[in-house]
Amino acid sequence: MLAMLALAGCRSNKQATNSEIERLNQETELIQARQRNEDAKAQAEQAQRQREANAAVGEEIAQRQAARAAEATEMPCQMYDDDEWFYATAMRQVKANSINTAVTATLRAAQQQMRQKLSAQYRAVTRDYFDQMDTEEGSYERSHIESAGDLVVRAMINETYEVCRKTTDPDENGNMIMYMTIKASKKKFIDNAVKELTEDKELEVRFNEKQFRDSAFKVFEESNNKEYNEFKENQQ
Repeated sequence: MLAMLALAGCRSNKQATNSEIERLNQETELIQARQRNEDAKAQAEQAQRQREANAAVGEEIAQRQAARAAEATEMPCQMYDDDEWFYATAMRQVKANSINTAVTATLRAAQQQMRQKLSAQYRAVTRDYFDQMDTEEGSYERSHIESAGDLVVRAMINETYEVCRKTTDPDENGNMIMYMTIKASKKKFIDNAVKELTEDKELEVRFNEKQFRDSAFKVFEESNNKEYNEFKENQQ
């Protein structure tokens, strides 16, 4: 009988021990589950903060890019021909740490723009000049008047004046955009052309200086109106 009671007591103690172990295991699993939830929540919050930070950086970059695009569209320093001056504007992307080189490069780009404009203007003046003449000019006269434009344009490039220079703020890569406008005198341009043409002895009788100047004035005035109209159209 005593043996049976002892055996029953051992079974009861064993069951109690198993129940305690099971309870402890459940508590451990619950603690671990709570920890996993906390870790997942922390990771989610960290990911959200990172997304917000990335979005802020992306928005800042987008704003800078939009500002630079707006500046390029507006073309700071842009000027249009008037009764006295030709204007040429150029823009170059340059490094912020090489300003001196950037100025030279942008000036050359502006001078190239001016060279193209003056060449086109001289050709237009020459065409109008011959259209106004009653007689058909000989091949020498026409070719000499046309070819003289190269000399006149080349000389005028050395007589241009810088009238505006602006730069954007450097971007994250240290790049910025430099704008520059130069001008050249219309009067000087025509005076140089007339001087070049009248120095030719074979042309001095047949060359009509007044007619040439009248053609220049007509062409320049039409060009002014064209540039202004294009400017107004782009603003609309």
